[in-house]
Amino acid sequence: MKLYAYKNGSASARALADALGIKILLHEGKPVKHPIIINWGASRIERKIANYNEILNEPANVAKASNKLTTFKLFKEHGVVAPEFTEATEEANTWLKTGSDVVARKVLNGHSGQGIVIYTADKYFEERLIAAPLYTKYVKKDQEYRIHVFQGEVLFQQRKARKIEVPDEEVNWQVRNLAGGFIFANDGVVAPDGVCDVAVKAVEALGLDFGAVDVLTTKKGEAYALEVNTACGLQGKTLDAYVNKFRQFQ
Repeated sequence: MKLYAYKNGSASARALADALGIKILLHEGKPVKHPIIINWGASRIERKIANYNEILNEPANVAKASNKLTTFKLFKEHGVVAPEFTEATEEANTWLKTGSDVVARKVLNGHSGQGIVIYTADKYFEERLIAAPLYTKYVKKDQEYRIHVFQGEVLFQQRKARKIEVPDEEVNWQVRNLAGGFIFANDGVVAPDGVCDVAVKAVEALGLDFGAVDVLTTKKGEAYALEVNTACGLQGKTLDAYVNKFRQFQ
C-alpha cells in the first residue's frame, strides 16, 4: 500500500502515512507499481502508477467532490438532502427579495469558507448579489457535524464547537470554521441518526470510498449535507480511526 496526496507537503497525508508505515508517492518520478493506493484528495494522479488493483477514492470522483456545484448537482440527482441551490443570479435575488438569506460562492473549489459571501434578506435593497457560479439558500443551523464515512459505514463523528477563548464579536456562527472561532469536538459526540444517514448517502452520491461530510442540523431536527472532504485534517482520535480502517487493506 502507498499513499498519493493532492500535494506533496500535505500535513494530514504525512501523519497518515507515518502512522501506517507507508510511503507517500511524489508527484514526479519514474513509473511505479503498487497494488493498493490511498488517494488523499487528488483530483488527478500525475505520476504513472502501474498494476494497481485498487485505488481508494478514484481521482475522477475526488474531482466531483472538490467542485461545489458538481457536488450539489449530484446530491440532488441522488436524493441527498442539501440546501437549495441555483446558478442564476436573478433567481438568487428573488430568494433575497422573498425573505431568504443567500450564500454566494465565488470559488467552486474553495475550502475553509474561501470565497463565501452571505447576503441577508433584511439588506436586500442595500446589497445586490455579486456574480457567482453558485448560490445556495442559507439554512439556519443549530449544530454542525463532520461525519467521517468509509465504504458505507460511519467511521468517526465530530461536532463543530466554539472555542471558549474567542471573543463573542469574533465568532462567526454562520461559517463555523477555525477562522470563525470553531474547532472540532471529538469526545462523546453522537450525532442524530438522520445526520449519519445523510452523510453516508452524500459519500455514495459522489462515488467515493471515504470522505468527511459536513452536515448541519436545524432546531427542527432536519439534516442537510454541505460538502464532502477527501483530505481532511487528521490528529489524535480522528487519525487513529483512519489508520485502523486503512490497516485492513495492508
